[in-house]
Amino acid sequence: MNKEEFIQALRRDLSGDVPQNVLEENVQYYREYIDGEVAKGRSEEEVVGELGTPRLIAKNIEDTTEMDEEEAEGQRFTDRGYGDTYSAGGSSYGSSGGGYDERGAGERGSFHLFDLSKWYGKLLVALIVFAVIYLFFVIVGGIFSLLAPFLVPILLIWLLVSIIRGSGRR
Repeated sequence: MNKEEFIQALRRDLSGDVPQNVLEENVQYYREYIDGEVAKGRSEEEVVGELGTPRLIAKNIEDTTEMDEEEAEGQRFTDRGYGDTYSAGGSSYGSSGGGYDERGAGERGSFHLFDLSKWYGKLLVALIVFAVIYLFFVIVGGIFSLLAPFLVPILLIWLLVSIIRGSGRR
């Protein structure tokens, strides 16, 4: 894969998943990186081969962008110049001059919704549908298993009565 094929694939994989400015910044970065390595005497194919697949790079950029957006959400009030701020998503406290974050390392202070247009969102929906159908059959089967000892004799008596009444009418 050469530089232009790599850049086009990266642009395609990022398109619609990250803001346009993030897409352009990353395309520009990889374009300059590849050009810089080629200027050192390496081939485009060699440099592109070391970078990895554009899809994997795009996934990393998407994940990083999502984290940056969540962190920016918690800082929105501080950036607007309000005094003391309290982030609804976590335990961030502070003033307009800075912030104090009581969250633990690696803990994000906001509720993350699943993107149902991605593969893991579709898988989640399929699993939920399967679980609901499974529960329905388990509940209905449980009810029938509880009622079976009573229903079978009642049905047999009803069948016998129907046969006796039916033979007496002829």
